[in-house]
Amino acid sequence: MALSIRGIMNADKLERLRSFPYVEAAIALVVVVVLGAMFIDTRHMAPQSAPRLAQTSGSNAIEFDVITVNPIIAKDFNLPYAAGVLINSEPKGAARRLFDLTRGDVILKYNNVDVQSAHHLAFLMSSSKPGDTVQFVVSRNGKMLTINNKIPAATGLDIFAPEGRNIAIALVIILVTFAMISLNLFDRTVCAILGAVVMLVAGSLFGFYKQSEAFDAIKMSPIFIFLGMGVFAVFLEDLRFFQYATKRMIVFFKADKVRILMGLCVMTFLFSMFAGSLRVMILLLVMIPITIYAARTLMFDPVPVVIFEIIAANIGSTATAIGGFANMQVASVTGITFLDFLIYLLPITIVCFLASLAYMWFTEFRQHKILRSVKQEKVLLLGVEHELEGMHMDWPAVKMVLYVLGAVIAAFFVLPVFRIQLAPIALGGAFLLLAIEHHKARHVIRKVRLIDAIYYIAIFIIVGGAVYSGLLNNISDILMSISAGNKVLYPIFLLWFVAAFTILLNPGAAAAFFIPVVMHSGFADFTDVVWWALSLGVMVGSCTCLTPASGGVITHQLTEELHVAKLDGRSKEGLTFASYNRRGLPISLILLVISTAYIFIICNSQ
Repeated sequence: MALSIRGIMNADKLERLRSFPYVEAAIALVVVVVLGAMFIDTRHMAPQSAPRLAQTSGSNAIEFDVITVNPIIAKDFNLPYAAGVLINSEPKGAARRLFDLTRGDVILKYNNVDVQSAHHLAFLMSSSKPGDTVQFVVSRNGKMLTINNKIPAATGLDIFAPEGRNIAIALVIILVTFAMISLNLFDRTVCAILGAVVMLVAGSLFGFYKQSEAFDAIKMSPIFIFLGMGVFAVFLEDLRFFQYATKRMIVFFKADKVRILMGLCVMTFLFSMFAGSLRVMILLLVMIPITIYAARTLMFDPVPVVIFEIIAANIGSTATAIGGFANMQVASVTGITFLDFLIYLLPITIVCFLASLAYMWFTEFRQHKILRSVKQEKVLLLGVEHELEGMHMDWPAVKMVLYVLGAVIAAFFVLPVFRIQLAPIALGGAFLLLAIEHHKARHVIRKVRLIDAIYYIAIFIIVGGAVYSGLLNNISDILMSISAGNKVLYPIFLLWFVAAFTILLNPGAAAAFFIPVVMHSGFADFTDVVWWALSLGVMVGSCTCLTPASGGVITHQLTEELHVAKLDGRSKEGLTFASYNRRGLPISLILLVISTAYIFIICNSQ
C-alpha cells in the first residue's frame, strides 16, 4: 500500500493546527501573568468567598468575607488557640443591619456549634431558615460576645439592589461570552479574553471586582500541570512514538479488522490518561489518521470509530489527575493526591469505557466481524509492515523521554507525602527533559498549546467575576436547597448540574465554574465525594455532543472529506453534529446512570 498514513490529512490544514502564528506574543503574555502572580497574594478563592444563607437573597442576604483562623492569626488576635474564622471585611447586606458584627471579629461558634473553618461556617449557616433566631459567639479585642438576632423573611432576588445587579451583570457577560464560543464567531481564546476584559471593566465600574482580585483568581497550578505534561506529549509525538505503537498494534493483531477497531479505542483510552489536554493533538495527528487509513484499506466506515475515539479520550482523561484540565484544577485546588484519583476514578472510568464499548459493539462494530476480508487485511498488513521498516526511530531519545516521564509519574505518587504538589513535579520534569534535549527545546515549546493556557487564564478571570459578584454563591445555594443539604443527594445533583453545564461550556470551563460552587457549599471540608462527582459530571457532559468533546470541533473540520465518502461503493455519512449526537447521547446516558450509581455507593459506604 503506497499511501502513507500521515499523507491522508490535508497538509495545509495540519500545518495550521500544528502552528500558532502569534506564539511569541502568547509566551510573553504567559510570562507577564506568571511574574505578576509571584507578587500578589495567591491564596485560594475559597477562604475569601462569602458565606451566605441559602434561604435569603437580595437586600436580605447575610454576607461577609471570612478567613479560617491559623496560629498566626490566633496570636495576633490574642486567642488561646487557633479556632473559628476571622471577619476580613465589613459585613454586607442584612449582616450589617441586623448583627453587631464588624471587621476583626473572630466567630468561634454558630448556634452553639464550634466553627472549624470558613466552609464549615457556610455549611452551618445554610441549615438556618428565614425566621430562625441565630446566635454568634465572637471574640472582639480579647473579649467574648454573644450576638443573637432573627433572620428576616426572604424577599427574592432584587436585581435593582447592588447584589442582584452585580449577579445579573456577571451572568449576562458569561452567557454572551460562551454563546460566542459555542457559535464559533471568533477563536475561542479571543472570545474568552473579550469576556474577561468586559468582566473586569464591569466589575471595576460597579465595584464588585477589582484588578487585584482578578489576578488572584488566576490559578497557575493547573496551567503549569497542563504545560508540563504537554511537553512530554509533544516530544513523544515528534519522535513518532504514538504512531509506532499504533502500527505495532496493527501488526500484532495481523490487521484483523475487529481487533484493530477495538485496539484503536483501547489505545486512545490509555494514551488520554497521561496526555493531559494535549490528548486532542494525539487524536488529530495519530489516532484519526490511522483510523481513516485502515478504513480505506479494509473498506469500513471510519465515522463511528472516530466518534468512539473522541468518547474514549474523554473517559480516559477522567481516570487520572493529569488526564484533563478539569482534574488538574481539582487536584491543584484541593490537594487530592495522584493516588487518590487512581483509587477512586480509575476503576469507574474502566467500567464506563467497557460499558460504552459494549454499546458500540452491539450497535456498530459487531457487523464488521461478518464483513471481514482476508485479502484486504493482508494488503493493510503489508502496507503497515512496509511503513514500519521505513520508520527510523530515535530510540535513545524515546527511551530518555519515557524514563523522565516514568520518573515524573513515580514522583506523583511519592512527593505529595512531603507536601509537594503536582504542578512543580510536572513542570520540573518537563524542564529537566528540555534541558537534556536542549537542541529541541525551542521547537517543542512552540508546539505546546500555549493558546490553550491563555484561554484558561481568561476563563479564570471570568470565574473570579462570577465569584465576587455572588453569582456562584447563589448557584451553590440553589444546589443546597434542591438537595436539602443531604450528603447523598448533593453530590448526585452536582454530577447532573456539571454534566449539563459541560454540554453548554466545555470541560475545563465547567470545572472552573463549579469548583468555587463546591467550596462554598461546605461539603468539601468533610468529604471528597463531591470532587469525584464533579469529575464524572465533566466526563458525562463532554461525551454528550460534539461541541464540548475533546477535539470534537477540530476533528469535525479534519474529517470533512469523509462527508459522503464512498469507501465501499456506498455513501457514508460524515462526522456531523447529528451523527455524533446519535451515538454520544445514548452513551452519555449510560455513563450518567453508572456514575450516579457509583456516587450513591461511595456516599453510603463512608
